[in-house]
Amino acid sequence: MKRTYAWYLVLFLIVNLSASAQKKDKETVQAEHGMIGAADEKATAHNMHPDAQWYPEAGLGLFIHWGLASVKNLDISWPMIPGRALVDKKLDSAELARVVAQKDYNLNGKPPVITPNEYWAMAKNFNPQNYDPELWIKAAKAAGFKYAVLTTRHHEGFALWPSAYGNFSTKNYMGGRDLVKPFVDACRKYGMKVGLYYSPPNWYFDRDYMTFLYGRVYTSNPGLPQVDGDLNPRTGKKTSAEIKEHQAAYAAMVKGQVEELLTRYGKIDLLWFDGRAPVPNGANAITQEEIHQLQPGIVMNPRMHGKGDFITFERNPPKSDPKTWAEFCNTWTNSWANSNTIPFRSNPFALVEFVSARAWGVNYLLGVGPTADGIFPDAVYKNMKVIESWMKLNGQAVNQVQKLPATETASVPATVSGNNRYLFAIPKFKNNGKYDEDRLPAEDVVLTLKTASSPKSVKLLASGEDLNFKYTDQQISVNLPANKRTNLVDVVKIEL
Repeated sequence: MKRTYAWYLVLFLIVNLSASAQKKDKETVQAEHGMIGAADEKATAHNMHPDAQWYPEAGLGLFIHWGLASVKNLDISWPMIPGRALVDKKLDSAELARVVAQKDYNLNGKPPVITPNEYWAMAKNFNPQNYDPELWIKAAKAAGFKYAVLTTRHHEGFALWPSAYGNFSTKNYMGGRDLVKPFVDACRKYGMKVGLYYSPPNWYFDRDYMTFLYGRVYTSNPGLPQVDGDLNPRTGKKTSAEIKEHQAAYAAMVKGQVEELLTRYGKIDLLWFDGRAPVPNGANAITQEEIHQLQPGIVMNPRMHGKGDFITFERNPPKSDPKTWAEFCNTWTNSWANSNTIPFRSNPFALVEFVSARAWGVNYLLGVGPTADGIFPDAVYKNMKVIESWMKLNGQAVNQVQKLPATETASVPATVSGNNRYLFAIPKFKNNGKYDEDRLPAEDVVLTLKTASSPKSVKLLASGEDLNFKYTDQQISVNLPANKRTNLVDVVKIEL
């Protein structure tokens, strides 16, 4: 049997994710990436600087999406871009005229959730008086997170630091208050690696030069007009000279803002790009070589340059061994930024995604969103406490571990540390397998590991209890009865 990790297929049969839901997530991600110009992800030679070598064994990261959207508890940036419903619709001329006249781009008989100009107007109400990222990072550190990534500027265009480039940052709305520095300082205080997210697409800076309809709608309906920040058809057209001047200013803005982030706050461990600048040669508005001159030990993803130190899987986990440094990012709720009003996915589900990622040697970047006042909702801390308790008992199975060697296979996700093998018993779910009510009662289960090495001991990691097993034909079969299982992911430790 080739080392194809048969457990991956078993896993997603267990959690019973619907094919249509997976397809929808994949299509959404692809369409959004197309709109922001996110490059095909290829990891090339990793940064060999000693300061970069922490990344492949980091395990668990915290993705913090924050910005103007928090003022109205919206998802970040994308609510200002209507038209998803038009992607697979071909409208006749009469219906097309009605959609444009009524701004009914979502085909639901309602106006858009928010126009771009209404979205940007939230800047005057964004002033987080209770912002204390030490509380965030202290809790994350205790829960076993090893790095944190803050959205310093998303596609919305609002920079969380007083930038000298453009006129849409804390410099213009908060008297120069810097929201990035306290985050960096908190990470350093608690020994977390510092990650900064930066979006080269800037819809505010580009507001007079782009259309605010979603992705591929013009392919389905080429009669749709280009629309402005009020979602009205554009009436004027920029000259070639105006476009050229704007593109030069855009490239300078991207280069200048990235340089600000990499020179104002000391050592930065990770730079998380999300797309490329929509200008000629936009991928090189600032080159990787220029970035390494400013931060020699930094790691980067490839969404801007098409190459990087690691690749990112978004919403959809890897289906095979990526054979390179990699990361799987997903939300703890159904929204990247709004953690205040949306139910959290169950902790068993999050742990299933986490341990499955670690079995591929992939980091898991879990997304949350602070409120407009700068605090994490109570649910974030409550769920972090569950992860903290699990990590205290089972952390050795996911921290500083590797994939199974090519000569071994397991019936479930598994990791390796020296002579130890860690097998993860996955809880069963119904429906979409995301929430507490979806979890099914624990059952007796048999976990198997094919290996030429005989077992020295087999234990339930959390309790240290010995488990019954047999070793025949180079296969270890472990009996894990339901009465020894928890509601979370259980770990069997096999010492060879």
